[in-house]
Amino acid sequence: MNSLRLRKFAARTGVAAFVSLGLIAGFAGAPAVAQSPSPVTYTVLGDSYSAGTGGGAEYDDCLRSLNGYGNNYAAATGKVMSNLACYGATTADVQLYQVPLIPATTKLITLTVGGNDIGTGAVSEICVPAPQSAQCTAALSASMQKLSQLPTKIKSLVKAIKSQVPQAKVAFVGYPRLFEPNNMAQLGYSADQVKTARLMNGAADLLNSVIAISALSNGARYVPVAWAFAGHGIPSYTQWIVGPYDPTNPFVFHPTATGYLNGYTAALRAFL
Repeated sequence: MNSLRLRKFAARTGVAAFVSLGLIAGFAGAPAVAQSPSPVTYTVLGDSYSAGTGGGAEYDDCLRSLNGYGNNYAAATGKVMSNLACYGATTADVQLYQVPLIPATTKLITLTVGGNDIGTGAVSEICVPAPQSAQCTAALSASMQKLSQLPTKIKSLVKAIKSQVPQAKVAFVGYPRLFEPNNMAQLGYSADQVKTARLMNGAADLLNSVIAISALSNGARYVPVAWAFAGHGIPSYTQWIVGPYDPTNPFVFHPTATGYLNGYTAALRAFL
């Protein structure tokens, strides 16, 4: 390259460099365009099992936890999630307070509901320490009576959800069995306690069956979780349910963070 061509080349590249620098400076100095948040595609409704209660670091009046299955499933599938579930919610609570808040962009809804409608928490609190008491018998009887009303309530709830977000798929999620009766027998629990544990596991199966039939007959899906929790109930060496004498976790009979991840999230990924 001769000297004249070299000077022309340098001039051209110099101009290009200054232009490039100017463009870069111009972009750097321009105001940043605000990024709009991604639309919600996945909404969690329901009671404490959907709120994530028991998972640790519960953060609001609804006792939601970032360790709940909703966060886990959203992270695993790339969905943008909104958790509207709340501790203690019944089917009526979900329909009245949560359904109207479902984002319009929701494509998938999962929910656990029905346990509070039939008083499973009260039954557990009464029957575990006093399995043969009159109070336990009365609580079980009242629970079974309320169970007969659940199909109508679930039908109404599904109708309300579909009216709010017609395009969304709805999946009811079941409850785990709380107890490992065989382990209880080996660890010296009384015969009455073992018998009551079997009875309550059977009641959980019955509740899940009613929820499943009610969901499927109204155009929703059902995701079972009892199989995922098998071998991890109370008591077990790898226990995924908060026990009644756990000083580190006050949310008795709820899944632990591990239970939400390896039980609920695993079941959702398997069935959805």
